[in-house]
Amino acid sequence: MRQIEDGSEQSVRRKFILSIVFLLAGIIYAIWPFDLIPDVPFVGWIDDIIVLIITFLLSWREYRKMQKEKRELEQNRA
Repeated sequence: MRQIEDGSEQSVRRKFILSIVFLLAGIIYAIWPFDLIPDVPFVGWIDDIIVLIITFLLSWREYRKMQKEKRELEQNRA
């Protein structure tokens, strides 16, 4: 069964905030002194880079969804 998505302005705002939260969480993890792999040059940076890439991609995806829904809302109003 397909899930019905809320196409309201509040949903668009929530997606934007969620994309910011994903990105901030990745940045905080990258600069946080406690990691899954200790920050030994090169080896310990691998997990930081992976987390940054994943959070960037997730936040970019949510941002694109937000842009699409915003355009659809504007088209429906016209």
